[in-house]
Amino acid sequence: MSDVFSRRRFLGLSAMGLSTVALSACGSWGGKSSGSGSLRAAWYGGDAVHTALEKVLAHYQSTHSGQKVGGEHAAFADYWSKLSTETAARNSPDVMRMSMTYFTDYAGRGALLDMTKYIGKTIDISKMEEGVAGSGVVDGKRYGVGQSSIANAVFVNRELIESVGAKVPTADWTWDSLASWAKAVGQSSNGKVAGTSDQSGHLELFEPYARQHGKSLFTTDGKALAAGQDLVEQWWAYWQDLRAGKGTPAASVTAAATGFETDPIVTGKAAIDFGWVQQIQFLQGLMKQELEIMTIPNLPNGKPGLYVDSQDMWSIAATSTNPDAAAELINYLVNDDFAIKTIGVVLGVPPSKHAVDLLSLEPKSPAGKAVAYVQGLGDKAATPPPPWPKGYSQLSTLFTKISQDIGFGRSTPSKGAASFYSQSKQILGA
Repeated sequence: MSDVFSRRRFLGLSAMGLSTVALSACGSWGGKSSGSGSLRAAWYGGDAVHTALEKVLAHYQSTHSGQKVGGEHAAFADYWSKLSTETAARNSPDVMRMSMTYFTDYAGRGALLDMTKYIGKTIDISKMEEGVAGSGVVDGKRYGVGQSSIANAVFVNRELIESVGAKVPTADWTWDSLASWAKAVGQSSNGKVAGTSDQSGHLELFEPYARQHGKSLFTTDGKALAAGQDLVEQWWAYWQDLRAGKGTPAASVTAAATGFETDPIVTGKAAIDFGWVQQIQFLQGLMKQELEIMTIPNLPNGKPGLYVDSQDMWSIAATSTNPDAAAELINYLVNDDFAIKTIGVVLGVPPSKHAVDLLSLEPKSPAGKAVAYVQGLGDKAATPPPPWPKGYSQLSTLFTKISQDIGFGRSTPSKGAASFYSQSKQILGA
């Protein structure tokens, strides 16, 4: 998968192997809780995430007498591989970070505890933004508590744009104006700099595109696509036209971009990029030029496609022997002042005004820009959709694969859309 929407790179994921933090008596991933007062907590992420959460868990233990927490973490792909194995063995960590990509799958198979009884008592969500507070619910049951607010965004390298004699797009841009602008940038730089990274393979961005057309991505029951085959074909044809006109890098460049370090906006091969808003921190850390944030393009008179919600949550294993203590830990992670300040924005924009105010962010800092962007969306953001349905991960992988086939000339937008739609029925209806 190629750019910042890749779930493997979500929130600064680095290409590392599995590692375990010996915060207490936890020697390796897969250890069992040692009894009352002992918990295992697991998460995925890059170094910034690990450092913050290790510090937070150490502080939790120092301020909660008798509580021991073994922290375990891994890169995104390794995390889900290990968690799948442990879930099958009924040995999941007590507290675990859940990505919306897999959330409904785990909730649906009975792997997560219904936390409803803890909400408003042990776990306080009263200060959270509406979109975050409402996340984590499947079929009326609470299986997760959101950690942060996130939204789709566009990252802009103004300096690079102006260096090729172009102007930064205006905030009222459309998908058509993006295409014209991106191709002009590519042509004026003789193909050295494309206007935008290639987003054809990212289902996470196709969703707001569909919403702008007045279509939900999935049916209410999550058993089928609600966005029609014609819209999928239109999406892939749009990006194929951009590739042909030098508006995006070649398919080989996109396929080779497997991490933030090789992202086209970092390597200077694209002037703008798309991603989750908090990822500006990780991109900016690899660049000298200052990045700005814009909303994604819309249609002329299009409906709001953006939404703000929590794509990552804290959940409790259904097999946990210490669910009460696990709930207390989750409440600490999302509400304690020390935890809020230490975690900052590495997991996304803090989910409440109280949390944001605690951080006292410099407005021009990457984190400050991310917060300001989310808070300023207003009526550009619509009501969040329900949690992605069971099979979403498989569907997202298929979407990326077909887009790559189109990019390399092994398929066409028409054939690709037909194949995607046909296979989606099997995946979602299974």
